Amino acid sequence: MKLSKTEEQLMEYLWTLEKAFLKDLVEAFPDPKPAVTTVATLLKRMTDKGFVGYTQYGNSREYHPMVKKSD
Repeated sequence: MKLSKTEEQLMEYLWTLEKAFLKDLVEAFPDPKPAVTTVATLLKRMTDKGFVGYTQYGNSREYHPMVKKSD
């Protein structure tokens, strides 16, 4: 399964940060920043594809990459 260009960009930020909450990933984007809902949708699609995992903390999710950058 492949990532879209936008998903790949988000994955680059996640590899750099190693672990990140949604707000951290939105902050990583250059201005103009995408909407929080847009990034949340991308993360959901990437989780469904198996590229991203998360740990639930109450209502917050800390996302982490499930694949190595070299892969």
